[in-house]
Amino acid sequence: MNCFDCAALDTATPAVALCVDCGAALCTRHAHVTAHWLTRTAVINRIVPIDPPARSIRCTVCQAAHDAAPAPVDASWR
Repeated sequence: MNCFDCAALDTATPAVALCVDCGAALCTRHAHVTAHWLTRTAVINRIVPIDPPARSIRCTVCQAAHDAAPAPVDASWR
């Protein structure tokens, strides 16, 4: 499988990942890796982040959309 973004530029680059949002195949140049914190509920319904963070891999288009979206209201622990 080849990178979707590279194919649009008329090059054939092997894909190493898939976008978590749209499923497009990505090469290392077009893959954006970001931290994704998983949480668990502790005593008295307190939400606790779990370390180390997981990772999310997105294409350029989905990463731009994700960056443009407003931040979650309760992001004080990040």
